[in-house]
Amino acid sequence: MIKKVTVAILYILFSHSLLAKNYTNVALISVSTQYNETKIPKIISTLEKENYVVTKKYLNQIVSDFGYVNTDQERAKNLINALINPKVDIIWFVRGGGGGINLLPYLYHAKKDLKKAKPKLIVGFSDVTAIHSFINEELGWKSIHGVVASYNRDMIRNDGEKIIINDQEPLPDIKNIAKNGVQYNSIIPLNKQAKKGLIGELRGGNLTLVTSLFSTRYEPNLNNKVLVIEDVGVSFRQLDRKLHQLLYKKSFNIKGILFGQFYPLDPKDEQRLIYKTVIENFAKKINKPVFYYPFIGHGRKNNPILLGSEVAIKCQNQSVYCTLKQQNIDKY
Repeated sequence: MIKKVTVAILYILFSHSLLAKNYTNVALISVSTQYNETKIPKIISTLEKENYVVTKKYLNQIVSDFGYVNTDQERAKNLINALINPKVDIIWFVRGGGGGINLLPYLYHAKKDLKKAKPKLIVGFSDVTAIHSFINEELGWKSIHGVVASYNRDMIRNDGEKIIINDQEPLPDIKNIAKNGVQYNSIIPLNKQAKKGLIGELRGGNLTLVTSLFSTRYEPNLNNKVLVIEDVGVSFRQLDRKLHQLLYKKSFNIKGILFGQFYPLDPKDEQRLIYKTVIENFAKKINKPVFYYPFIGHGRKNNPILLGSEVAIKCQNQSVYCTLKQQNIDKY
């Protein structure tokens, strides 16, 4: 019995040490809405310029009737194969869209094998939220909520005439994030509880996906977690309704909420104001710390954050802003 426990501990330490040392081998994946296949060569060359070794073996697009990359079964198979491949360090999603939530039954069915695999870093946002939730909750792996491979400053050389999602956000320096974590100094506290700061594990992502998991067998345990949420294509009235859903939820014992961007990609001043007002009204009603940082999500910027990892937000009495810090990935 002691021998088995020792072997298990050594395996966990070894697998996590592998993650700590290697952030080089990238597997491109897409499990949501169909992507533009002509972009793949440029994605690969862009990542290779950043010294990544890239494989596209898990990209298998045969567009389904719903406009997904493939059938649910095929999309799940490709993702699972990437997750269990010991040579892969990073799984970078090509794009979001819709349909990722359909893969959860397949991921849960494969959970026993996935828990034996070397931890990977998945990178993406939007529809990838469903995958983040599974990775964080069921496997205990960290993940990066950040730009997808198709939409970022390195892929989009904007001429300034057309605004494109995440066109001002560079590819995250994953090795640097793994070593040094992240820090943002313009976090706005929206209620008196927020000014006290907080520390807790960060979870969440796209609000539509987060709430889609509520009252299902795939709902994650958010008790004492810090929830980060963002969304796109949601009117301010729809946002108000969604936030009341959070207020009315029977069990919602979170530590606090960090709001990302909800207003449109190219907003007018009054649009910024009305969305922030909706969030401020919510902050007055919930007895939890609420923060605002509209540089996470579907805007021109999409700063990377670590899900499944501890976040600390500290506020100074003399400052209108708070500071968000996350330590290096290997610290926890």
